[in-house]
Amino acid sequence: MSAHFAKDQVSFATQTTMSARVPATFAPAPEGAVTKAVRAVGQWLSDKVKRRAVTNELAMLSDHELADIGLSRADIPRVFDRSFVATRSAPRA
Repeated sequence: MSAHFAKDQVSFATQTTMSARVPATFAPAPEGAVTKAVRAVGQWLSDKVKRRAVTNELAMLSDHELADIGLSRADIPRVFDRSFVATRSAPRA
């Protein structure tokens, strides 16, 4: 495969100046319902991946290591349950 022109020749041939119609600053577009829904689904998927990674890491720990951080193997699926976390993190009298 042989090129008939060099990369430098192409860069000189193309227009490099911006059009006068393009504003210098861009205002954010108003966020519609679809955009919010897509963003929410994306955030949910991202959170799910992170939760799975943490759950897998906890599952790889030994029972002794889990006991050191105050968990048992049965607690692993509930680590992201808000009520479980609230009861475990409440100060003990």
